[in-house]
Amino acid sequence: MSRASDDVIHATPKRQLGSKPALNTDIQIEMPPSNHNQTFQLPAILARVLGRPIDDLSFQDAVLQGYTRHNVRGEDYPAIINEKALHALIGNDINQLSKDDLSTRGTVIAGLKPKDIQLLDVFEGDEYWRISAKMTTFGTKHTQDQVSLDREESATGSTVAQVYVWSAPVLRLEPKIWSFAEFVRDKAEAWATLNDHEFTAVEASRTLAVDEHGLVGKTVQGFPDFGHGMKKHWGFDPKYTNLNHGSYGTPPLVVFEAKEKLARKMDLAIDRYMRRELEPTIEEIRKQLAPMINATAEEVVLVPNTTHGVNTISVNIDWKDGDVIVVYATTYNAVSQTVKCICDRNPGVKLEIILVDLPCYHSEIIENTEAVFAKYNKPTGKTRGGSEPAVATGVNDKERVRLVVVDSIASMPGIEYPWERITQLCHNYGVLSLVDAAHSFGQHHVDVQKSDPDFFISNCHKWLMTFRGGAIMYVAKRNQCLVRSSFPTGHYYESERYPTTGYDHPWVFAKQYSWNGTTDFTSYLTIPEAINFRQDIGGEDRIIAYNHSLAVAGGKRLAKRWGTRFMDNDKGELTACMSNVELPNFPIAKDGNDAVKMNRFIENALLFDYNAYAAPFYYNNAWWARFSAQVWLELEDFDYLADCFEKIGKRLDAGEHLLPFDTNRE
Repeated sequence: MSRASDDVIHATPKRQLGSKPALNTDIQIEMPPSNHNQTFQLPAILARVLGRPIDDLSFQDAVLQGYTRHNVRGEDYPAIINEKALHALIGNDINQLSKDDLSTRGTVIAGLKPKDIQLLDVFEGDEYWRISAKMTTFGTKHTQDQVSLDREESATGSTVAQVYVWSAPVLRLEPKIWSFAEFVRDKAEAWATLNDHEFTAVEASRTLAVDEHGLVGKTVQGFPDFGHGMKKHWGFDPKYTNLNHGSYGTPPLVVFEAKEKLARKMDLAIDRYMRRELEPTIEEIRKQLAPMINATAEEVVLVPNTTHGVNTISVNIDWKDGDVIVVYATTYNAVSQTVKCICDRNPGVKLEIILVDLPCYHSEIIENTEAVFAKYNKPTGKTRGGSEPAVATGVNDKERVRLVVVDSIASMPGIEYPWERITQLCHNYGVLSLVDAAHSFGQHHVDVQKSDPDFFISNCHKWLMTFRGGAIMYVAKRNQCLVRSSFPTGHYYESERYPTTGYDHPWVFAKQYSWNGTTDFTSYLTIPEAINFRQDIGGEDRIIAYNHSLAVAGGKRLAKRWGTRFMDNDKGELTACMSNVELPNFPIAKDGNDAVKMNRFIENALLFDYNAYAAPFYYNNAWWARFSAQVWLELEDFDYLADCFEKIGKRLDAGEHLLPFDTNRE
């Protein structure tokens, strides 16, 4: 993403994972007041983040007007916000603040390279966004050896730079304006002795080179190159071009082989395996999966797929008259139909749909969500879940939002939602959050301790490369009392009304999913093979970075070729590893039935005539396609699909879709 300014202002230390490309050469780091006689640890931290000497950089004090600094609740670092966000945080008390109060001190760092700023983006994290701003500079530029806190100089000019500002909900910040003197007094020691794990993400990012096309991690020493050479690890038809990994996933051959081998092993003595080996093995797999989303094994179970998990949660909740369930206009059809079914079974429960006009900013989705919450519920003032399930208090005693179903990454269009911020918003309104994360596991990093959802379900077979189907279902400990039965109910259920007699039969959440009917368990049992394969080809960071960069580069490449739209905003918030591109010169559908007929024709042409697939869809009176990036793909695969879609567009113009379909293709 190109920026117009010459500098960047870094005004808050931060230690989370993020990814925002940059083309600037300067940045600013927050500094304490000039009368503090102590040297800040900025140079050492900066050098560690950049992974290089910083002798070529220069530093200059600066003040950013119109922004205030606040402590992030429960953390050692501050965040800065603008006056609009400050008003949302402290209300009319903002009128009591002086001009000096409405300012933030920092240091402009000049001489950074684009790669340096990418690394700072990673270090800063995804709760911050880098924006351009004008600031006042003080004194002259100096070297790292001259960075000190006892300098007191007058204003010498102004510059336009960039600053990392808080983009997460302001409720996560303390209302009190936090001076840097307080930071030095209370927290500087913690920053002087940062643990190695604080630098893990940024140091991993440094190992991934960027090629001339902007692809990250295509070549990494000690691992196979990503691209067409990876196809040998899959069982594809050599002539098939697959850009639709997002629908069904595709396990590598080692997973196929492990599945077949395991099935044969089980049948050597099926009773011994089912009665003595199956449950301990599944428990070990849960222990392996849970840390990948920063959960505990007791909070994680395996279910067949995300839709199954959504149904499990939905049918367990004890719905009350006046409950409102919120979904979005882009919610996956099977999930929205599940919610409608719940409402049909419980006439006192109603559905509310939040409209989303894509592409948009994450902030717009959050604002629309909060508007619906505020219409029904009173704020709680909470920023995290407690030890008990959320309880909503309605604006009136007749209705309240009980549950929101939010995508982490929507299906069609395949865009990334601000789900972590929405779960935080849920805490403030007493709303249960159910995250449909069908596309998350293996497509982007997830930390449920940080995001704190109530329920989170993600397929393993889509992006984690496991055999289909299998999904991980996370239920926060505080909410396990709400989900007493698996779906279907299994052997380990324990009734409160009709308890088991004669022997101990305690109810344990995770045990509900150990045995609820005979099925083919090998999809679950070969999950470790897929995880090991991913480590063997470079690990999660490399896979995710390559797929994301390929999706962005490929999507923009086609949009430029066609003169159409790439569905994202200028912050790059919407694209994970699937890109959505408007198709060129495709006729507008007359109505819904016509769109269905055209979509079927497009699919048939791709599958049967061109031996390729990327998912077409009709959105806002235009035809689009969703392209799923994966490690076996290269940019030329996007080009081939572009050729296919151009041919299909001409066939639609000629009315070919109006001819009778070949019944063999139905």
